[in-house]
Amino acid sequence: MKRGRSTTTPTREESERIEKCKARGCIACRLWVEHPDCPPEFRIRFTHYSDDGLDLAADYHHLLSGGIRRGHMYGVALCAWHHRGVLDWGSTGKHMQAFYGPSLARGSKAFHDTFGDDQALLDKQAEILGET
Repeated sequence: MKRGRSTTTPTREESERIEKCKARGCIACRLWVEHPDCPPEFRIRFTHYSDDGLDLAADYHHLLSGGIRRGHMYGVALCAWHHRGVLDWGSTGKHMQAFYGPSLARGSKAFHDTFGDDQALLDKQAEILGET
């Protein structure tokens, strides 16, 4: 991938990649299903949503290098919990973490220890998109 920009309006190619990522759902949720700490209830719920093709709404998280965005082509899809730490109605942060795994917004160390570093996330996203 060529290095892009991320503080200006995305190009058509960048916009297409962002939308493809978001349409395939949260990368952390996909990885959480494979994690040994993932509760069976989450696996059932995730499989149900994935199999039925339901909307797995996701944000686009731009990856950083030295605290600076690497560009629009360097990002992954994350759900509201994994990206911004947004709680489900009536849930606590403790419950959300137990059910969904760590949130990037609520602790990057725990998030990366569980799901991998930025490069591992980017590689997994590229694999899902068929970029590898």
